Amino acid sequence: MDVELRQLRALVALADSGTFTDAAAELGLSQAAVSRSIQALETGVGARLVHRTTRTVAFSPVGTELLTTARRILDDLDRMVARARGETRGIRLGYAWAALGAHTTPILRTWNREHPERPIRMVHAAQHDVGLRDGRADLAIVRHAMDEGEFESAPIGREARVCTLAVDHPLAERATIGLADLVGSRVGVDTATGTTSAALWLDRGLAAPEIVPTQDTSEWLDLVAEGRIVGVTPVATEHYTPRPGVVFIPMPSAPTIQVRLAWPRGRRPAETDQVLRHLRAYYRGADAPSRVGGGA
Repeated sequence: MDVELRQLRALVALADSGTFTDAAAELGLSQAAVSRSIQALETGVGARLVHRTTRTVAFSPVGTELLTTARRILDDLDRMVARARGETRGIRLGYAWAALGAHTTPILRTWNREHPERPIRMVHAAQHDVGLRDGRADLAIVRHAMDEGEFESAPIGREARVCTLAVDHPLAERATIGLADLVGSRVGVDTATGTTSAALWLDRGLAAPEIVPTQDTSEWLDLVAEGRIVGVTPVATEHYTPRPGVVFIPMPSAPTIQVRLAWPRGRRPAETDQVLRHLRAYYRGADAPSRVGGGA
């Protein structure tokens, strides 16, 4: 199999831009050159990677798998070249939703002021691996379980849970809410990166509510605002993605959620320990919001 880096770059550009025309503009090539690169890559791999239509492109299962590998190869190469030249790159910190809640802005401002040569840039990746598998993120904020064979992680701190309700929900005027109060409800859950499941109730001897899968945080909040579901989420969501028509009510009796910093196994960034210390300081800090905290 003869695969060239320019072919991998064309594949990634096509995935990121969505069309051959936009991929060509991104790479500074002609549309025909990008098309030839993809065709040559398909010939080298021996499989169809992209299904083309007049308006869109769709990746085949093989193409999707190769895209993940291509991103990782190109990222490792770019990082190696930067090291060889004595250059440094910013730290890409992935998150699926909520980032670091109320801590996000002060964490970024302080770090980037103190380390202008290695700024942290937030990368949104609403998928289970939070951008780590394909190299879009160097480190990632996670609250859900990760495959320990593929990823490593370390604790940052803990967050309290809150209940999300439509403003006109019968429980919306309550000062606090318990898990038992939601037993008869329809609870929305992000199955890829969410922190809520039926086990939250079953482990405490309660009947599980109806679990409603949702695609992402935006859909989840829309359904909450419409009154079609309720939600249980870390308090970070309240700070990072507030939504008109939705109220967030404390759940002091619900178990807290551990926030972790994750990275691919065997590819631990050199800045990991320093970033961990910086993040943990905010979760332990006396000036942190009282409902977001706990030690690491």
